[in-house]
Amino acid sequence: MFACEKSQPHYKWDDKAFAYQQDVLFYQGKPFSGVLDSFFPNLQKSTERVYENGKLEGWQTQWYSSGRLSEKRFYKNNQKFGHHTAFWQNGHKRFDYHFVEDMPVGEHKQWYQSGQLFSLCHYNEQGQPSGRQSFWYENGKLKANFEVVEGRRFGLLGAKGCMGENEKLQTGL
Repeated sequence: MFACEKSQPHYKWDDKAFAYQQDVLFYQGKPFSGVLDSFFPNLQKSTERVYENGKLEGWQTQWYSSGRLSEKRFYKNNQKFGHHTAFWQNGHKRFDYHFVEDMPVGEHKQWYQSGQLFSLCHYNEQGQPSGRQSFWYENGKLKANFEVVEGRRFGLLGAKGCMGENEKLQTGL
């Protein structure tokens, strides 16, 4: 157990007294409340998870062994909530998401490790894709660009079409 500036006890994940039962974390047979930490072999903290009555509650943070932030997520009663963000080891952003009661909502972005945007997607209040959805190759070329309207996709879906030999020769494929 470790002291915590928020007066909440910290526990190490490798304590054998922890066990999950139906998405609830138990410690010594009781639903766990506190901060659960795990560490890399170099003793650098790798994760910090906050639990209330055995469920994720609050900010959950993950780091690389170098100490650089890997991801930060927020939970309410075991459900993803609010802004979630992650970074590649080189510091470039990896993703930027928003959730309400475990459902994706609003604009979601993902990036390649190089920093090039990989996807830009939109979700409605029911957590379903809605509106413009765009995907890129790492070289920046558009891979897919379509609109989702009432559950149907319209536009460039990124699927490879069939080409005859003459078309392949003309396009250089």
